[in-house]
Amino acid sequence: MLTISKPLSAGQAQTYHQKEFTAKEQNYWSQRGVIAGEWQGRLAGQFGLAGTVSAEDFAKLSQGQHPQTGEQLVRQRASYEYQDANGKTIKTMEHRAGWDATFSAPKSVSLTALVGGDERVREAHRESVRVALDQLEHYTQARIGGNHQPETTGRFIAAKFEHDTARPVDGYVAPQLHTHAVVFNVTERDNGQPRAIQPQSLFASQQFATAIYQSELTYKLRQLGYEITTGRSEAPEIKGYTQEYLDASSPRSRQIREYLERTGRSGKEAAEIAAHSTRDRKEIHSPGEVMAAHRKLAADFGHQAEAVVRAARERSQHQEKPVNSFERVRESLTFSRDKNFEREAVVDERALIRDGLRRGMGEITHAQVCANLDARLTSGEFRIVERNQSIPGRQFTTAKTIEAEHEILRRMREGQNHVEPVLSRPQAITVADRHSHLNRAQKSAVEDVLSSPDRIQGIQGFAGAGKTTTLTVIRGAAESQSYQVEGFAPTSRAARQLNEAGIEAGTLQGFLARTANPDVPDRKHLYLVDESSLASTNQVREFLSRLGPDDRVLLIGDIRQHQGVEAGRPFEQLQEAGM
Repeated sequence: MLTISKPLSAGQAQTYHQKEFTAKEQNYWSQRGVIAGEWQGRLAGQFGLAGTVSAEDFAKLSQGQHPQTGEQLVRQRASYEYQDANGKTIKTMEHRAGWDATFSAPKSVSLTALVGGDERVREAHRESVRVALDQLEHYTQARIGGNHQPETTGRFIAAKFEHDTARPVDGYVAPQLHTHAVVFNVTERDNGQPRAIQPQSLFASQQFATAIYQSELTYKLRQLGYEITTGRSEAPEIKGYTQEYLDASSPRSRQIREYLERTGRSGKEAAEIAAHSTRDRKEIHSPGEVMAAHRKLAADFGHQAEAVVRAARERSQHQEKPVNSFERVRESLTFSRDKNFEREAVVDERALIRDGLRRGMGEITHAQVCANLDARLTSGEFRIVERNQSIPGRQFTTAKTIEAEHEILRRMREGQNHVEPVLSRPQAITVADRHSHLNRAQKSAVEDVLSSPDRIQGIQGFAGAGKTTTLTVIRGAAESQSYQVEGFAPTSRAARQLNEAGIEAGTLQGFLARTANPDVPDRKHLYLVDESSLASTNQVREFLSRLGPDDRVLLIGDIRQHQGVEAGRPFEQLQEAGM
């Protein structure tokens, strides 16, 4: 999975580079001495960075400087202290050097690559990190400053350092394959202007990049003959290991879990605190000591890693070539479409790809999902929604969603000037005047609703404006003209408020669940739908399709409040279309 750290200061980044990222103690298994690191990113090539990472280039980028010329690309910010409103002294952070994006292999993958000695697995991890980091880069944004929105650039510089051990716990250094990718705090706009990075988009892309990494890794492992199962936190694990061995090889994870249980804390921030609070001192062990400890633990559990590698190699010799996975890719993306568009009318491309990859984990690749998405975009199944530069990726809707929205607007327009008003305008004014307790706005609402020839009307606002009183007057006048008044709302709380106005009310979902309208066909209705801004496109479309020829609808809500959990904003769209 991918985790992204809090911002590193220039001093922290350079200290980590010297003592953590490049330390030979981080790679007992490869025993290749100092870790050189490797550059990645579109901006890296542009700045002339390729191959291994030098301490000088790393230091310059940490300070926001061009690695070749030394030019200051990002303005330095010195740390300073100030007192907040409570008199507490706050010390600001010095220049942000960047963020540590760490890709960690599942424990069974680490054991297979390191204890089992299958270098192909390590290479699969390496390539999966490259693909995921490349896709993460597409969502890089520049901080513009002032009141300006961030600008998507799709360019960064990352220094990667591959490690194969975790922090020691009680002197034991567990095998843990992971890659630190330090994303430096500099990007470049299309006009060539360097800028600091706006990191929110990178954090918002964590699950997306994790899905790519895990999917690519699982796909490659299956090609090597390994069987995969789902482990904790939905991470893919190689079959063939007992849970006891996995736990014994993960003392660091157990140490953090025990700390959280002991303190009663939970969540990402608590886990970060736990990780910092439970750190053992970095001890230098000889490669011989580390390998001896691993061999003893492996022997205690029956040399499972060796057996897993042996079985995979045998399996791969008789493994059939993968069949055409087009149907599996299509099914996975369809699942993702249905899942995401159930709740949203507009969906981010990252969410579609993420859930598609999770659905077809190990059987499909990121490139295949993207190709299928583009093909369905060309066919018209998906539509790109126009976005501003501050949104760092494509946003999609579907032809089905657009069709439902158009149907709602069509029904509203067809119903304009189409029905007999409940009362004539003079009669409506008389009714309103009869209720002296109504203020001017309430009287205006009563008059307009009762005298309108439109089948579908809406009242915008009403928060704290005497809604119950106004609706009570409208109900009484409509019932006097033989209308059956019935209320609905997306929530049971709002339905109860309608009941307080003397209006028989239930939930909108309950009404839609009815198979048929049991009322006499010629009975005319006035339906009041409260909190209409919470109703989804599908709910409103289905509701309007059930109206009888003499039925009327009054939608009540406030588009300034939160929108519904499910997809769409029909109440707002109806207002924009002239309801």
